[in-house]
Amino acid sequence: MTAAMSQPHSALVPGLARAGVSLCVVLWLVFGAASAQDNKPSKPAEKPATERPADNDPGAPKVQDGHDRPTTYPRIRIASGKTEDGTQGQPGAVKTKTRAYLLDVSEAMAASITVGNSEEMTRLERMVSEVSKSLTRLADRPGSMRFNIVTFGTIQDLAGGGEPWVANADNAAKAKEWLKRLEAKGTGDLYALLKALFDQKPESATMMVGSMPGKPADVSEEELKQHKDVPEFVLAKVKEWRKAGNTTSLDITGIGLGPTERDFYRRLAEAVEGTYLDA
Repeated sequence: MTAAMSQPHSALVPGLARAGVSLCVVLWLVFGAASAQDNKPSKPAEKPATERPADNDPGAPKVQDGHDRPTTYPRIRIASGKTEDGTQGQPGAVKTKTRAYLLDVSEAMAASITVGNSEEMTRLERMVSEVSKSLTRLADRPGSMRFNIVTFGTIQDLAGGGEPWVANADNAAKAKEWLKRLEAKGTGDLYALLKALFDQKPESATMMVGSMPGKPADVSEEELKQHKDVPEFVLAKVKEWRKAGNTTSLDITGIGLGPTERDFYRRLAEAVEGTYLDA
């Protein structure tokens, strides 16, 4: 009897051993996985979205989050996403037209010029006067229109990174006050601003300049060496964008330019089927 009972007992031992090993494996998988999960670094909290300044607040802080690093331009908006009734993306909606003003406020704009026969003023003062007249005409036009003013030389954006302003008498008056605070300093990186212009494709743009394009901040020396100089590089790029199908019209007004500068900006205007004028 003892021998008979001992045999099944010995047969149970390997089975219990195997069961114990299996239980250990299961427990390790459950608690080990949970421990590994606890040890994972926690996901950092998402930063709150940067609040954009109000469209019609000239004194609002400018949003410096960049659209073409390493150039320090703010995220300018020179084409509107709005439609005539203020909606976006509605079937059959008519997109609002936008006029962009690109203004040279480099240190060259501090130079004095003679207007007419005797009136002396700086290039900057002359430019502000001409833009103010254009804003008055823009506000008087029937229908829906938006506009923004962006400077190069020192970087300033009327809309502060927000939607271009509605063209009306009130906004035109605010923009004129904003223009009076501009100062002439810095070197104009015209290429970066033209790139933003042709990327966003507003219907039309008016550029007023008193100097030649400065060296681009985000272009390699190797690429620049493929052209005679910086102005010829800028001209070549504008022709490329135009050939790719961009239809933005660009009119250029020269402020106190010399013969060589006039020749360059005439060719630049012709490249985009725009006009060149001397102010």
